[in-house]
Amino acid sequence: MVAIDIPIHSKSSLSPASEIHRLIENGTIEFIRFEQSDTHGIARSKTVPVRHFERFATKGLNFPLPTFGLDVQGDTAPNTGVLEEIVFGDAYLFPDISTFQVLPWVDKTARLLGEPYHLDGRPVTVAPRYLAKRQLAELEALGYQLLSGYEYEFYLVDAATRKASYSGIQLFGTLPPADQPVIYQILRSLSSIGVDIITADLEYAPGQIEINFAPGWGIDGADRAFTFKNTIKEIAQQHGKIASFMTKPDINLSANGCHFNQSLWDGERNALFDPSREHGLSEVGAHYIAGQLAHAPALTALLSPTINCWKRFKPNAFAPTNITWGIDNRTTAIRFKAFQDERTYIENRLGSGAANPYLVLAALVAAGIDGIKRQLELSAPIQVVADGLPDVPQLPTHFEAALHALEQDTVIREALGEEFIQLFTSLKKYEIEKARKAIPDYGTPEFSDRIDDWEIREFFEPL
Repeated sequence: MVAIDIPIHSKSSLSPASEIHRLIENGTIEFIRFEQSDTHGIARSKTVPVRHFERFATKGLNFPLPTFGLDVQGDTAPNTGVLEEIVFGDAYLFPDISTFQVLPWVDKTARLLGEPYHLDGRPVTVAPRYLAKRQLAELEALGYQLLSGYEYEFYLVDAATRKASYSGIQLFGTLPPADQPVIYQILRSLSSIGVDIITADLEYAPGQIEINFAPGWGIDGADRAFTFKNTIKEIAQQHGKIASFMTKPDINLSANGCHFNQSLWDGERNALFDPSREHGLSEVGAHYIAGQLAHAPALTALLSPTINCWKRFKPNAFAPTNITWGIDNRTTAIRFKAFQDERTYIENRLGSGAANPYLVLAALVAAGIDGIKRQLELSAPIQVVADGLPDVPQLPTHFEAALHALEQDTVIREALGEEFIQLFTSLKKYEIEKARKAIPDYGTPEFSDRIDDWEIREFFEPL
């Protein structure tokens, strides 16, 4: 677990474009990846020799729109709006030059993140990074900037045997010698590309690891999380291992979560903190939390986006089961870290390891904005173990119910746009139907109490 502190960024004296040209001219880089997030948070990219960089950077790089309508195995889902409906056409990916990084684990290669645009110049409104930026713009229109950090856990196993390098629960044990080469390369590599690593430790299962990194302002927060997940997976492969953010690989072992830490800032002031109010929670902070609680059923579809994620929500598993909040309470859906100073922040605990960081940010900020705009009242905090409490609203208990809640939530639908809602719900319904066909007892209590082999084949390696 990590608290949000105000990050300090070092800045090069060169502009990003000047730096890129310098590295091209001196031979440091020969290739540049143009990269974007698909719907699942998986990196999709094209690698370009540097002699073509300027042309593609200014005119855009053609990129298939259908990548947004693929499931994690590359199967095409119907009715997404980005496949047969557009005859499998292209968009143009334009890079965000500020995201340029040289990748130390790849030979003479750099990377740029970007977003796709239609041929007529319109943004592709289903792109996760675009959705996150749009909600950040809405928040800025209210006078606030977002500082956010993600807490992801993952499993690291041998690619051939799918076994961890150690047995038993070694919580906060010393990093095992067999895993140190890959973990240390991950730590060094992430730090060198702008993901400021704070801590790395063993978590509550064999092979489960948590690496904490510093938060970022605005879209940089989500970019860091996207970079974090995909870098770890790529470097693990180079070492003959698999790093998996699949939410629940083993029914008897700890799940991988994605807690989203967030604070709102008005210039140099943390707008969540008000020393004159109870617990130091400001009025706008209370409205912001209330908005996320009000839309929690719909949010869970976006923050726990696979059938496997729903096996995480079990009593006494440090995953929320109801729509509650509390002061430093790890059993509620939202945990308020009341430091009584500028470090104050909100931890939303709904997210699962399989969640796309851009969609996490977009959905939670959209809900928080609604709370601010409508000045929603916040209920009293829960200061006991929240599991099993009577007379509190419950979270959905399965993915289908969460998807239905998303379809019925007009605020979140409008915020994210009908094109994205069509894409996301169609893709997820396809995944559900795929599971139904593959698993005879899908949806039964027996299925909910085990991890099916199909789930492992479908999700473990790609996610």
